[in-house]
Amino acid sequence: MIKGIPATVNLVRLSSFVLDILTVIIYYKVKMSSLDRIKELEKQRNRILKQILAFRSMLPGAYKEVYCKCGKPNCWCYKKGGHLFRRITWSENGRSKTKAIPEEDISWIKELTENYREFQKKRRQIKELERILKELIGEYAKAVIKKSRRQRDYL
Repeated sequence: MIKGIPATVNLVRLSSFVLDILTVIIYYKVKMSSLDRIKELEKQRNRILKQILAFRSMLPGAYKEVYCKCGKPNCWCYKKGGHLFRRITWSENGRSKTKAIPEEDISWIKELTENYREFQKKRRQIKELERILKELIGEYAKAVIKKSRRQRDYL
């Protein structure tokens, strides 16, 4: 005999009883953890938002080093790889833009374009967290409504 369960309960009813108890335990555990999960995701979202707001300088685009031939037949580049050009390329209003970068600004441009990539990555993380939060809040609302309706027979 299992403590708390009458000996007359047959095996089928016992397994049904255990299944019902497990269902209730899982239901409350999931609903309680969803509230905790909502709080944890909100903390995560706030941490990422602080990181996003910490960016003070950034530029969209990519830094590239390209080699181009100038076209002069007497230039050394005519037979070899070409002249080195450092540039940043970005998209603006659906059009590609390219600007030459002075050598002294290379590290600055690399840093600002990397900041922008990190910013975009954090934005995607926030978007995904908000999608998950929306789902969890919807589940939480359904659970609270269901619990509230059980308080009155006519609901």
